[in-house]
Amino acid sequence: MNGLTRGEGGQALTIMALMMAVLVAMVSMAFDIGIFFEDRRHLQNAADAAALAGVVELPGNPSLARDKAKDWIVKHGVPASKIKEIEIRQTFVPNDTIYVEIGDQFNWIFARVLGMTNAEVGANAAAQVGSLGGTNRLMPWALMQGDSDCLDSSGLAIFGTTCKVKVGAGASLLPGWYGALDFDGNGGGAAEYKANIIDGTTETRYCIEGDESPGCVSSVSVIDALTGNKTGPTGAGIDERIAITGAPCDSDGNGKDDFDEVFIPSGVAEPPYVVNCAASPRLIIIPIVNYISTPVHTVIIRGWSLAYLESYSCNLCQGLGHWAVNVQAVDAAYSQAAGFLTAYNPLTGITIRRMVE
Repeated sequence: MNGLTRGEGGQALTIMALMMAVLVAMVSMAFDIGIFFEDRRHLQNAADAAALAGVVELPGNPSLARDKAKDWIVKHGVPASKIKEIEIRQTFVPNDTIYVEIGDQFNWIFARVLGMTNAEVGANAAAQVGSLGGTNRLMPWALMQGDSDCLDSSGLAIFGTTCKVKVGAGASLLPGWYGALDFDGNGGGAAEYKANIIDGTTETRYCIEGDESPGCVSSVSVIDALTGNKTGPTGAGIDERIAITGAPCDSDGNGKDDFDEVFIPSGVAEPPYVVNCAASPRLIIIPIVNYISTPVHTVIIRGWSLAYLESYSCNLCQGLGHWAVNVQAVDAAYSQAAGFLTAYNPLTGITIRRMVE
């Protein structure tokens, strides 16, 4: 027979009906689950934004940090009644971390036919303020304690001060100190020094001496000093660094990343600035160091300073002169910095604020 019998036809219709029911159930569940995760994503965005808004006030003003976090949650359309917890915690130092948790009840729509009425949906986030621990994003120059206009008598950065970081023969009070560093211990000389200027990176990760945070366990704190004027590599390295990157922060069309294009006011007392344009070749990290003995052959990292590369010029470059590289020490939050968080210390570190949960 070519046709189906009446019984076979009935069975086929029954199977098709069952298949359609299963298909409808699957589509309905997919719809419900999609809405569920959309709600969760909305809560997570609100929690993340709240943590980042609150951490700006830490560690100095924990009460204001809580208020700002709460305000941001409400601004994201989440009622204050959904806030389960906003807590100021300690990771390394008191009041350096803010934890935010939001919770809500999700009402199932189609899943009710399966006996599911509601489910808990929530999100949490934590943000921490700290200082830059170890990093390999460094320029091969240093601020020498006792021999830099950018440092006070205690060897701490004087923010807002302009000083020279690369000096030449006879320009420093310290015998053997030219302001340059030989990173990675390879003795690469002028070629390696120029490469370090161009890309601002090192193979080795460096930390402040005595930093016991986990990321500094296998790092290095002692660096060889680089002797010689290095007239050619300094100028060529800076020129190539700027030529490769250009002026990505230039908003006024003058062809240069100005200070107020790289940094903007933070709106808080400490630090007063925040990095606005991390891509600028004029944004640099310089170690603060001291020496072991003279003539200077090695130096020890005692801190970091964020700096703005202001200008560079050559003194008697046709003879035995040297480049004078002028930088401005800047107290700014640089949360985009490559490196890891260590205990917050505004005196010896660069402020970083990051999501940690």
